[in-house]
Amino acid sequence: MRRGGLPRVLLLGDPKKGKVRRLLDGFLPWIEERSEVVGVCLDHEEDLSQYDADLLFAFGGDGTILSAARRLKRHQIPTLGINMGKLGFLAEATQESLRPVLEKALSGQLPEEQRLMLECWPPGASEAVLVLNDVVIHRSNHSSLVEVSVRIDDRYVTTYVGDGLIVATPVGSTAYSLAAGGPILSPEVDALVLSPIAPHALPVRPLVVPSSGRVTLEVEGRLGKEVGELSLDGQVGYKARGGDRIVLDISPVRFRLLTLEAEDFYKILRRKFGWAGSPRYARKKR
Repeated sequence: MRRGGLPRVLLLGDPKKGKVRRLLDGFLPWIEERSEVVGVCLDHEEDLSQYDADLLFAFGGDGTILSAARRLKRHQIPTLGINMGKLGFLAEATQESLRPVLEKALSGQLPEEQRLMLECWPPGASEAVLVLNDVVIHRSNHSSLVEVSVRIDDRYVTTYVGDGLIVATPVGSTAYSLAAGGPILSPEVDALVLSPIAPHALPVRPLVVPSSGRVTLEVEGRLGKEVGELSLDGQVGYKARGGDRIVLDISPVRFRLLTLEAEDFYKILRRKFGWAGSPRYARKKR
């Protein structure tokens, strides 16, 4: 039962960032005065879906948010990221503005935006893994190439040959996929990007596909032979072997991101990435 009608808050921190513990310790009494703190989690493997919370405050960076999205499973709750890393594309709140931002979050004044997520079924898995950014199959150090055949529903797309393949959500389109030459997708677009990594065919380019279909990735090669690795959001890894079949479905739940009132996706692109049609417009109209 809630204490005096206060919001129930789960605090999550990245233990690899030294300042996280100090910041949490400093803010914890202040947060406890204004909410019911149901947990303080510094274990990066703990199941977050077990907590009965109304809000999640993630202290760290974008990686902390990706971890939170996966570990909340189908119990997604509004999540505010406090950036203690470098870029902080998802984690918008800064340490300098933290107190007024937390006040707004606790009083329900921050807007919530929902982000598409994938359910990935790795080979032999007993349950799906939620993915917010991307699913990547890439060659291992001892393999020269990796071949991945792609089907959307029952339609064969192509077989990618090269260093690997990235399947990115709109959130992930600004991450590894972008570095591999893929397009940026607005978060309002329900689509996926297939971005090959160093493809061995000149005409092959990133492909945007609708998110409505089931995507199946089949690893080519001798049955059972290790040819590479499967990486989910860059945080969960599996061996990729010949004959493996990885199934990707759109999750029925969406990640619930709390954003700052003054921000929008295009403004963040300009400010964080220096994105602009011309250098002279890079700092205008902020």
